[in-house]
Amino acid sequence: MAYTVFESVNLGSTRYAERIFDAVATTDIENGTFGYLDGLATGESNTYNFKAGTKSGLKIGDIVVVDNPAWTEDTSRITNQRRDNYIIPAGTRFRVRVVKKNDEFGISIDGVTSATQSVVTTVTDFTTTAVYTSIDSTTGKLVAATTKPSSGVVVGQVMRKRISGATLVTAAHTYGSKTDIYEIKITDVTV
Repeated sequence: MAYTVFESVNLGSTRYAERIFDAVATTDIENGTFGYLDGLATGESNTYNFKAGTKSGLKIGDIVVVDNPAWTEDTSRITNQRRDNYIIPAGTRFRVRVVKKNDEFGISIDGVTSATQSVVTTVTDFTTTAVYTSIDSTTGKLVAATTKPSSGVVVGQVMRKRISGATLVTAAHTYGSKTDIYEIKITDVTV
């Protein structure tokens, strides 16, 4: 099974020390899922309930993205960074970042709904063919389209594709892994 790879290098919370929230969910959550915070978790003073997707009434600064695999506190980060750890089990605390206009992030095709993945993967030049994204209201994955959405809380545009990682193929084995990363810039945030 493939898991979403999410890179937050050019989000405001990474570049400009904006707020990062602690959250918890009642279901398993995949890294790179978009959603919102729905009040403090029971008995907590700084951990919020995370809900995937969107709802009516959200405003600028309400949309967050999961950007933290469920890593354990051990001495070896190698085991923590396995892709099967990109699913955060229900009840496990994780971090979310606020998404704002002009933020940029990288995401693998697994972060796009399966019904619209081909919209992204068939484009070879994003400077000539515009691909827009919005957030699926129930799953929190991105929905891709070649026309700009007229509604949606957050609209992004795919800027480019690059490869993260590498592979080495020998007669006996294939070593390493590589992933296509699509860099997206948030162009509109609807209130």
